[in-house]
Amino acid sequence: MPLRFKSPERSPPRRPTWIRQTSSSSPIPSADYTIQHHYHKALDGYEPTALLSMDSLAAELGLGGIYIKDESSRFGLPSFKASGASWGCFRALISHLSLDFATATLEQVASAAKDRGCRLLAATDGNHGRAVAWMARSFGIPSSIYVPHDLHPNFLRLIAAEGAEVVVVQGDYDFAVSTATSAAAASKNNILVQDTAFEGYEDVPTWIIDGYATIFTEMEQQLRELNAQPTHIITPVGVGSLAQAVITYAKGQRDLKVVAVEPDTAACLHASLVAGKATPIVTSNTINAGCNCGTLSSVSWPFLRDYVNLSTTVSDFETHMAVQEMHRHNVNAGPCGASGLAALKRLVAEGHVAKGSSVILINTEAQRPYDVPLDVSADDVVTLTKQLVQIDSSNPSLDTTNTARGEAKAAAFITQWLHYRGIETHVVESVPGRPSVVGVVRGSDPDAKSVMLNGHIDTVSLSTYGSDPLSGSLVDGKIYGRGVLDMKAGVAAAMTTLLHFSIHGSKGDVIFAAVADEEDKSIGTAAVLAAGWKADAGLIPEPTSLQLFHAHKGFVWIQVTILGNAAHGSDAQTGVDAIMSTATFMKAMDKYAETLDSDDVLGQATMHCGTIRGGEENSSYAASCTLTLEFRTVNDSSTSQSSAAIVKDITNILEKLAASDKRFKFEVPEVLFERRPLLPMAVTHPLLVAASNAIADVQGGRVVQPTAAKFWTDAALLSEAGIPSLMFGPEGEGLHGRDEWADVQSIKVVEQVMRKIIEGFQEGS
Repeated sequence: MPLRFKSPERSPPRRPTWIRQTSSSSPIPSADYTIQHHYHKALDGYEPTALLSMDSLAAELGLGGIYIKDESSRFGLPSFKASGASWGCFRALISHLSLDFATATLEQVASAAKDRGCRLLAATDGNHGRAVAWMARSFGIPSSIYVPHDLHPNFLRLIAAEGAEVVVVQGDYDFAVSTATSAAAASKNNILVQDTAFEGYEDVPTWIIDGYATIFTEMEQQLRELNAQPTHIITPVGVGSLAQAVITYAKGQRDLKVVAVEPDTAACLHASLVAGKATPIVTSNTINAGCNCGTLSSVSWPFLRDYVNLSTTVSDFETHMAVQEMHRHNVNAGPCGASGLAALKRLVAEGHVAKGSSVILINTEAQRPYDVPLDVSADDVVTLTKQLVQIDSSNPSLDTTNTARGEAKAAAFITQWLHYRGIETHVVESVPGRPSVVGVVRGSDPDAKSVMLNGHIDTVSLSTYGSDPLSGSLVDGKIYGRGVLDMKAGVAAAMTTLLHFSIHGSKGDVIFAAVADEEDKSIGTAAVLAAGWKADAGLIPEPTSLQLFHAHKGFVWIQVTILGNAAHGSDAQTGVDAIMSTATFMKAMDKYAETLDSDDVLGQATMHCGTIRGGEENSSYAASCTLTLEFRTVNDSSTSQSSAAIVKDITNILEKLAASDKRFKFEVPEVLFERRPLLPMAVTHPLLVAASNAIADVQGGRVVQPTAAKFWTDAALLSEAGIPSLMFGPEGEGLHGRDEWADVQSIKVVEQVMRKIIEGFQEGS
C-alpha cells in the first residue's frame, strides 16, 4: 500500500527502512584474525584507534550507550581503509610473486616487487585509492589510481601526494572499477587491489575484508574494558566489504543487530534487499563519496543478504548535520563517518532502535572538504520554489561572462529530493555537465494513460538581474529571484504533484522531467525524448498567469552574410561597403515580412533582426556584414514557413538585389537553428477537456478559453514526439528582467490544477 499522510504535522514521506522479517541465518563461526593483527602491529605508525564512549550523545537520544570506533586516523591516513588495503596489497603481491606466505616479510615482498617491476592499481571514490597508493609508496613501487570524474578535487590532491598516478575517468565509480580492471589486464606486472569482488576476482577483495578484522579485534578488547554490552552496530555500505567485516564480527563474536546505512542516491544494498537479489543501480553524486557505489561486491552480498537486520538511507543534508554534531562532540568525522549517526537519529525517531539500546558507530573517515548540501526534506511548494531559486542554474550557453553554473546543482538537488522519497529516478546527460532528471510514479493500471510534467531548470543570466538574484525571498505573497517565474515555481509545483501521486497512487504513470537548456536549444527535453521517455499527454507549468495555452509559434534562426570589398576609407573607387549593402537588404526584408502567413489562433508570423556584426574600423570599408534573422512561425515545417522555404525566399531576394547592383554580393543563407510551432489542440481533445474542468473546479467555476502563448516552449518538442501538451502556470512579472517574481497563491493553484488534470485525464482512460 502507498504511504499516506496522517496529518499535516507528520514527517514527510520518504523511502522506508528495510526490516528483516525473518530471523537471520545461524550464527557465523568466530574466526581467528591473529595473523592480520600481528601484521598491522609490524607496520610503521601502528596504534589501536580509540573507542569513544559518547555518554552525553546517548543521553540526548535516550539510548543506553553510544560507542564510536574512531578510524579518523589509521596509520596516519584519515580512514579505516588503510587496515584493509595494507593487508590486501601484501597478500596480492605475495600471490603475484609466488612467495611463501608463511615466511614472507615486508622487506622481502618490497624487494621482489621492485625487482619484478610491479605496479599497484585501484579504483576509488577517495580513501581506498589513497590507502593503496600509500602502500605502494611503502613498498617502493608505483601505483595508478582510477577515479570518477566528479570526485572532489581534495581527494585528487591527496592521492597524488602519496606518489600515485591519478587517472580521471569520464564515468562513475563502477566505470572506474572496470577501467582499472582493464588496465591491470594490459600488463602482467600490473596488480589490481580492489575492495569489490566480481566474477573471477574474489581473492584480493576477501583479503582486504580480512584486513578490516583488526578494527574489530581492537574493538572487542575495548568493549570488554568498558564492560559495554552493545545491542546494535551501524555500518556504512559502499560495495559492502566493511559491512561484511562488521557482520563477521557482530554475528561471530557477539549477537548484535546489524544496521546498514547508505546515501539516498547510492542505495544499492537497499535496492537489492527489497528486490531479494543483488541489484546494480545508477548512482548520483553524494558527499558520502566512499559510499557512492552502484554494484555490491559479489563476495559480500550473501553476508549482507542473510545477516543485515535493518537497511536505511539518509540524505546528504542529514549526513552534513550529523558531521556538525560529531564535531560538537569532538569527534573528527567526515560524511561517511557521520552517516551512522544520521541513520541512528532516523531510526530512533522511527522507533526501529528502541530507547535504552546501546549502539556502536564506526567513524570511517576524518573531516574533509565537501560541498554543503541543501535540505531535501521539504515538500511544500513554496519552500521548494525558494530553494530552487537559491541554486544558480544559469544557462552557460547564454552567458558571455563564462561564469554561468549550468543545471548540475539544480539537477543534483532534484535528484536527491526524489531519492529521499524513494521515487524512481533517472539522470539523462547527453552533454557533460548539462543533466536533466526524470522522476517516475508507476500507475496501477498498465492500460491507463500516462502524463509527463515537463519543466526547465535553467535560467537566463544572473547579470541581467538587479540585486540578489538568488535570494528566493518571500515578500507580500511574492517570491523573488532569477528564474522564479521562468520557471522554478512551475518546476516546484510539478515536483509536489509527482509526490502527491507517489503518496496516494495513480491510475497511469506520472513522469516528471526536469530538463536543461530550454532557454537556448532545449538539449534537455531532446535528450529525455531520445532516451525513450514518452507519455500520452504533457503538462508544462510555464508562466501563463493562470491562462491555459494550447499553442505557440515556432522559430527559425537564419544567418545572412553580405559581402563588400575592403579598402581605405578614402578609396571610394575600390571600396564596397558591406554594411550599406546590408541596409538595402534589410529594407527588402522589411517588405517581405509583411507577406508572412497568419493563423487564426497564433496570429501573424513575424521577423526581426537579432544580431548584426560588420566592419573592422572607422576608416575602412567593411568587407562583410553578418546578421541573424529570427522568424516566429505559425505553420509547421511542411509549409511555406519551413526553414527551407524561408531560405529559398531570402535567396531570391538576395539574387534580385545582386542582379540590380553588380557590386552587391552575398553568401548562401545558413539555417542556424529552428523549432516547430505548437499547433492548436482540438477543443474536444481529452487533455484539453480535463484541463478546462480542473481549472473550473479549483477556481470556483472559472471558465478559461485556451489561447496561444507569445513565447516558445518545449511543448512543441513533446508534441512533435507524439505527446500532445498544454501549458498552465503561475502569475508574476519580470521574465528575463531586472526583478522577477512569482505569486505564491497562483503557484498553489497550479499545483492543485495539475493534480486534477492528471486525475481527470486518466479517469477517461
